[in-house]
Amino acid sequence: MTLKELYQQAKEQPSPAQVFIAEIAEATCRELSTVRQWLSGVQVPNAKAKERISAILNVPVDELFPADEAGNVPSNEEPT
Repeated sequence: MTLKELYQQAKEQPSPAQVFIAEIAEATCRELSTVRQWLSGVQVPNAKAKERISAILNVPVDELFPADEAGNVPSNEEPT
C-alpha cells in the first residue's frame, strides 16, 4: 500500500470528536445534531439523557452539567 493510500485511508476515519458525539447520540437515542446542540449550548439534555451520558462517561451528572449563569439547570430539574 502506498503512502498516499495510507493517508487517504486514515483521512476517511472519523475523528475522536465524531466518535464521541456518535457514542453520546447512541446512548441517548438522539440524533447527532441534537448532541451537537447540547455541546454548543443551544439545547440542554433532559434528566434521563443526562443520566445516560453520566453512566457511559462514568462522570457524575452534576460535574457534567453544572448549574451556571448560561442557563444550565441542575441535573434534578427539567430544562424550561
